[in-house]
Amino acid sequence: MLRVYWITITAVCVGLAVVSGEKIIDGTEAEAHSRPYMALLKIKSGKNESWCGGFLILPNFILTAAHCQGERITVKLGVHNLSKKEKSRQEIPAVKIIPHECYNNITLVNDIMLLKLKHKAKITHKVSTISIPQRNESFKPYYECSVAGWGLTKTNGTLSNVLREAKVKVQLQSASHIFARGPGIKGFCNGDSGGPLVCPGSLDKPTAVGIVSYGPERCEGPGSNAYTMVSVYRDWIEMKISASSSA
Repeated sequence: MLRVYWITITAVCVGLAVVSGEKIIDGTEAEAHSRPYMALLKIKSGKNESWCGGFLILPNFILTAAHCQGERITVKLGVHNLSKKEKSRQEIPAVKIIPHECYNNITLVNDIMLLKLKHKAKITHKVSTISIPQRNESFKPYYECSVAGWGLTKTNGTLSNVLREAKVKVQLQSASHIFARGPGIKGFCNGDSGGPLVCPGSLDKPTAVGIVSYGPERCEGPGSNAYTMVSVYRDWIEMKISASSSA
């Protein structure tokens, strides 16, 4: 599934080695449609099929992780229970897959990607956008946030039929990542990749401050979960949306 797209740009792509992963553990079922910005991505590359999370930041743009790229991506919005036919559900193919030019599939540096949808999502009370932070906005340790997804509930387990969520606290941040984990083993697991780390923003408005990127090899293992810090890429996001919208 992992692929690298290189484009000539006036930037230097560097990074540090990390333990890769796409890894909600010890969480609870979310209230149905309480996170209307959540997107489920169906990713196809040849005969292979995989799933990731993502989130709606504009009616026609999804933000997710670059390691979730593939040849074809279908975005499912308004989803809660995968085993039910929900009238709220909208399925829209991505017509443009825009991973960061400096994404490295070994180190997972610059693990961020935009998807332009074929058409705008219909905004309802079960499908809507979420705010992202201003450029270089920082988040202090012990900030209480949350993460959600349809990923595995344990290492080598099965995907969850319903959206699950867990409360986590910011532990520290680097130049491009936020590290967070909940009490005990609360955190994300395989299949949650690309979903948002949601923290209270200005006026306590939910804000997607991070993107699920990598964590311990075993989801229940010790160590922090790493999220791509959205604020660092605010200029990149705006530039790509502008270029894609004018093309």
